[in-house]
Amino acid sequence: MKKFLMLLFILISIANSNAQIENDKWNITGELTLPMGMANKMFKNYLNGLINVHPKLQYKPFEHWYVAFGPKYSYYKVNEYKIPFEPDINDDAVVNHQKVVSMRGGMHVLGGDVELGWTSWVAPRLGLELGVRAGIANNQFITTGTKAYGSQQVTCGYIEPAFSIVLASDEAVAYRWIVSYNFSGYKFNGSRIGSTSTGGYTAGDLKAPTQTLSIGFAMTLYFNNTRTDVFLDEP
Repeated sequence: MKKFLMLLFILISIANSNAQIENDKWNITGELTLPMGMANKMFKNYLNGLINVHPKLQYKPFEHWYVAFGPKYSYYKVNEYKIPFEPDINDDAVVNHQKVVSMRGGMHVLGGDVELGWTSWVAPRLGLELGVRAGIANNQFITTGTKAYGSQQVTCGYIEPAFSIVLASDEAVAYRWIVSYNFSGYKFNGSRIGSTSTGGYTAGDLKAPTQTLSIGFAMTLYFNNTRTDVFLDEP
């Protein structure tokens, strides 16, 4: 309870301080979030999201509406403790005693999108943003299970609603707390990572398209704003 009250006090103090961002037409934002698999049970259990990086350039043509675009990169590590042991997925099999090993590797996601959304400063230094991203990404699976026949990959479109709470640090810099939910246009199954086992999952467990919940933070730099803490630029 004390931590919640302290956080509430900090947010209120920031929101009611004097400094504010005057010109927010253009900004560049760098997002760093943690992705978590959802919906498809095998995808959720077999792959652990480690990082999602999404820089973007944003322009606000109207008072409360913006457009943005930028690349993205994500990496998901194979959860070797959740995937059934695979026989002979490396070169360690021996005569009459075939060795079974856990799977290693992961999935790389590289893509880009365009985002349309609504934004508003609800206080001098407190803002809200709600947007929807649409883009294309290449999903490449490189594991010990795919080593024998090469990495597996699929290119697909995706839709990703995103919500941000924006806290202005000064007249040119703001920090964000971000939540987004990605719907990708492909279905995940064990063959993507080279697994030869169904893992006990049914067709119903795998029917949902691949989905990811991402939570994290970002830093935003607004162009053409003069900072009051100019002493930071002194040698």
